[in-house]
Amino acid sequence: MLHAIVNFTNKMKKKLPLLLLLFLLTPLSYAQTIYTLDSCKAMALRDNLVVQNSQLRIDAAKEVKRQAFTKFFPSVSASGMGFWLSRYMVDMDYDLGRFQTSFFSPISLSIVLPSVPIQMMKSGFMGGVTAVQPVFAGLRIVRGNQLANLGVRAAELQASMSEDEVIEKVENYYWQIVSLKEKLKTIQALEAQLNNICKDAQAAVEAGVRNRNDLLLVQLKQQELASGRLRVENGIRVCKMILRQYSKIPEMDFDIYTDTLDIPDLPQSYYIESEQAVSQRTESQLLDLQVQAAELQTQMEMGSHLPQVAVGAGYSAYWMDVNKDNNSKNDFGLVFGTVIVPLSGWWEGSHAMKQKRLNEQIARNERENNRQLMAVQIEQSWNELTEAYQQILIAQKSTELAEENLRMQKDGFDAGTVTMSDLLQAQSLLQQSCDDFTDAFVNYQTKKRAYLTKTGRK
Repeated sequence: MLHAIVNFTNKMKKKLPLLLLLFLLTPLSYAQTIYTLDSCKAMALRDNLVVQNSQLRIDAAKEVKRQAFTKFFPSVSASGMGFWLSRYMVDMDYDLGRFQTSFFSPISLSIVLPSVPIQMMKSGFMGGVTAVQPVFAGLRIVRGNQLANLGVRAAELQASMSEDEVIEKVENYYWQIVSLKEKLKTIQALEAQLNNICKDAQAAVEAGVRNRNDLLLVQLKQQELASGRLRVENGIRVCKMILRQYSKIPEMDFDIYTDTLDIPDLPQSYYIESEQAVSQRTESQLLDLQVQAAELQTQMEMGSHLPQVAVGAGYSAYWMDVNKDNNSKNDFGLVFGTVIVPLSGWWEGSHAMKQKRLNEQIARNERENNRQLMAVQIEQSWNELTEAYQQILIAQKSTELAEENLRMQKDGFDAGTVTMSDLLQAQSLLQQSCDDFTDAFVNYQTKKRAYLTKTGRK
C-alpha cells in the first residue's frame, strides 16, 4: 500500500509542470462587467420600476381620454324581462247567467246559460332597445374631453419628473462609489508607504538606532488604515447594491468605470437666466395645466346649469300566452326628444360658480408663488455649483501642499531631524487632503446634476 502511494506521488510530480502550464494557458471565462455613468442612466430609464409605473400612469390617463371620447356617441341600452307563473294570473269561472237575468228578464227562456272558465297570463316575455343621443349638454362633454387631454399631458410631465428624480439618484450613488474608490486608492497608497516605513523602523530598532516606540506608532497607524479600509469597502458594497436596484443591473458582482479626477471645466457654460429656466421647467408646465384644469372645471359647472337636449329612438316587443288557445304578440318603435331645464338649480349654481372662480384664482396665485420660489431655488443652486467648483480648486492646492509637506518630513526623518510622530502626522494630512479633494470633486458633480435638473435640462 505504501509502495503504491509513493508511485502515485512520483507520477503526479512528473505531471505537475504540465498541468500548471495548461492552467496558465487556459483563458479565464469570468470577467467582471464594468458600467459607465451613461449606461447606468440608460438602464434606469428603461427598467427602473418607478419609471415603468410613470409610463403605466400615462397609459391609464390615455384610457380615461378614450373613455371621455365615447360620450360623443349615443348611449344604447337593452332591457328584457321574462316571467312564468305557477298558475294562471287570472283563473276564474264567469257566470253567464247574470246576463240572462239582466238582459232577458222580460222574456222567459228555457235555456240556462252555463258558467265559462277563464284562465289568462301564465308566461310571457318583454324586451326593448333604446338609443339616446345627447344634442346639447352644456358643453360638458367637450370640456370633459379637454380635461382628459390635460390629464394625459400631466401624466407625461409627471413621468418626466420621475425620470429626472431617478437619474439624479443614479448619479448621486454612482459618484459616491467613485468617491469611495478614490479613498480606497489613497488608503492603499498610504499602506504601501507605511509598509516601507515599518520595514525601515523595524531595521532601525533592531540596530538600536530608533526607539521601539517609533515602530509601535507605525503599527498603530497601519491598524487605523486597516479600519478605514474596511469601512470604505463596506460603503462601496452598500452603494453598489443601491445603484444596482435603481439601474436594474443584472450582475451581482459588477464595477463602474472611474477615470482620473481632473479639474472640471468652469461652470459658466451651464449657466442660464433664472426666468428662462423657470419657463422650461416641468413643474412650471404642470402649474399651467393646473390653471387650465381649474378654468375647465368652472365651465363644466356652468354647463351643468344649462338646458340639456337629447333625442332618441327605441324598439320594444312582447309576447304573452293570454290563454291556452291564444297567444298575444306585439312590437312597436318610437322616437323621442327630451329637454331638461334645471330651473331650481340656478340659486345653488350661482354659489357653485363663485366657488369655481375662486379656485381659478387660487391656482393662478399658486402658479405665480411657485414660479418665484423656483427662481430663488435656481439662483441658490447656481451659487452652490460655483462654490463647489471653488472648493475643488482649494482642495487641489491643499493636496499639493500636503504632498510637499510629506516629502519634506520624509527627508527630515531620513536625516534624523524629524520624529516618527511628525512623519505620520504629515501622512495623515495628505490622506485628509486627498479625501477632501475627492469629496469636493464628487460634490461638484452632484451639484451640477441638481442645477441641470432645476433648470429643466436632462
